[in-house]
Amino acid sequence: MEETVLPRLAFDILKEAEETYKETGTFSSKILENLYSFFGESFVLATELLEKCKIIEYGVDSGIRNIFKVIMKEQYTIYEDINFCQCKTFRLQVLESRHTLTCKHVLAVKLARISGQLTKETISDSQFVDFLNEQLRYIEEDDD
Repeated sequence: MEETVLPRLAFDILKEAEETYKETGTFSSKILENLYSFFGESFVLATELLEKCKIIEYGVDSGIRNIFKVIMKEQYTIYEDINFCQCKTFRLQVLESRHTLTCKHVLAVKLARISGQLTKETISDSQFVDFLNEQLRYIEEDDD
């Protein structure tokens, strides 16, 4: 199997989960099994995050851009439709060792979007830029 096929299939399962949830208002056991088979422990941890933490979707007035914050003890910024997180697990297990497809934070945001388990807030363009700058500072600090 090609390296790019598995991630594509996994994220296709998320699309299928979204379609099923829109139709039925729930995740079928088949969808849950498929999500677990692709995402493993990240899926279990993501479902726990949905119950325990706050996920906020920040969008600009135009509706073109969105950023998500997973708020726990720490805060993680997740960008719409981008598989990236600044957490240690993402760096070590996704980017370096390639043992998992994504981290619990990214997956929790995707599940929250599907199920509507998030708070929505509108921000200005300058606040959006501040979020971007915050990420740049994190990347620069991490390189030191």
